[in-house]
Amino acid sequence: MKTSLILTFGLCISLFGSVPIFGQEPDSKPATVKRTATLKIDKSNVKVQRHTVMSRFEPEIASTEEERMKKRQERIAATELKLRILDTLDISERRKRMLLRDLKHTPYSTRLSKATLVDTQFEDTSNNN
Repeated sequence: MKTSLILTFGLCISLFGSVPIFGQEPDSKPATVKRTATLKIDKSNVKVQRHTVMSRFEPEIASTEEERMKKRQERIAATELKLRILDTLDISERRKRMLLRDLKHTPYSTRLSKATLVDTQFEDTSNNN
């Protein structure tokens, strides 16, 4: 009885005595900070081909360089708009990552078009008295 009491007392002292020793470890910084994946659009390097294969064989059907540049600028503007819409949506991170992946790889997917569908209804708020 006396030995079991001594062993129990020694075990308690060793457990409670080791807690402050392990509590003195330095704080570790988190390895990674979870961030939402963002899509970068580089507008400084926008180019189109000067001549296409289509313009060699059917010049009246093929669009000109200016028209193709205008279309490309419109697509970039639409992508930026969709990106701003996705940033303001209150959805889960998993769904947001899927939509950003759709925006990057398949910009005309139905899932992306459903998520970025905006209902714009304007009301006349001015009072004409």
